[in-house]
Amino acid sequence: MNIIVCVEDNNGMMFNKRRVSQDVAIREDIYKNLGDKKLIMNAYSFKMFDADNSGKAIVTEENLPIDDKENFQFIEDKKLSQFEDSIDKLIIYYWNRRYPSSLKFDIDISNGNWEIASEEEFVGKSHEKITKKVIIRK
Repeated sequence: MNIIVCVEDNNGMMFNKRRVSQDVAIREDIYKNLGDKKLIMNAYSFKMFDADNSGKAIVTEENLPIDDKENFQFIEDKKLSQFEDSIDKLIIYYWNRRYPSSLKFDIDISNGNWEIASEEEFVGKSHEKITKKVIIRK
């Protein structure tokens, strides 16, 4: 599976069942790098992506993650550690800020099973610095 998540400095993803933050620059980056792959997400995330969808194929699926090795899955409201053995690639966008959170990204990427394939920083629309790490299974 290829999973995309966004986290704040303490790995927070959601607070009171709402995303901790959003930035159109991340969505633009995801669209730019999809190629001919589909982007799979639930209805909650789709509301955010649908507003600026650039014609890329977006599929909504409520029971994420699903067993799909080809496409990308954007997940912002689920713990993922129970699926870690099935994940091949993680794309993590870091907000480089601290926000309150009640749901944390729960995969330890420093546990020896993962390696950073690439890392880049870019300026967002509402965030002065966003860090993107592409992390692959060793």
